Amino acid sequence: MVNYDLVILGATTTGLGLAQAVQRRKKTLIVNATEMVAYDVVNSYKQPGVYTRGAAYNKQFLDLQADVLLGARTISIETDHSGFVLRLHGSGGYQTVRTERLVDTTLERSGKQVVKTLNAVIIQPQGAEQPAVQWSGMKLVAEEQTHAYRTAILKLECEPSWTLDQARHRLVNRWTLRPEELASWRIASIAHVFDQWTGDRPAQLAEGYMYLPAEAYAEPEESLQAGVELGRSWITE
Repeated sequence: MVNYDLVILGATTTGLGLAQAVQRRKKTLIVNATEMVAYDVVNSYKQPGVYTRGAAYNKQFLDLQADVLLGARTISIETDHSGFVLRLHGSGGYQTVRTERLVDTTLERSGKQVVKTLNAVIIQPQGAEQPAVQWSGMKLVAEEQTHAYRTAILKLECEPSWTLDQARHRLVNRWTLRPEELASWRIASIAHVFDQWTGDRPAQLAEGYMYLPAEAYAEPEESLQAGVELGRSWITE
């Protein structure tokens, strides 16, 4: 069994900020269920500039002085005399780790209904201006034009109960019936995860166990800073 000072659930922007704040001071492990880092921003196409942001966040995770375990699920969390014991399962099989402190930055243990959209990158090959469109249940977010073509983020408002497959099906159907002003635009890519927001606020679930969901913050800079501030508060204890 490997012992850590801190285990972070979720390779989110909040988890990144927390790990950056305590590196060199706390032996840290980040556990993420998928292979996607900063998925709350990058893989959800949360904001314009997703491709640039993705490369930047990926580098920051690579540069961390922490262990990062991707593609691993948390099977159980138990307490013992020195903190928490986590049983994990990934491509290498089962493993058990112990930590003094545990921070969950995911929505897996959220007690509230989330607001979510499914986003897509759309493209206008000739670089024509993005039209002003009134489209119920859909929102367009302009991106800065840096190429001959023009791109934007398309956001479909989703019911909380929709699965990702259901949302993708609805987005494609809505797109086939898009307003005439968008006839020359094409879908370049659809996000791999939902863009989500929760009304949950940071909370202490138990002594040494914090809940700090990245999706509680509207901007990725805010979620990253929340992680940084928590980490700094521990360093100064």
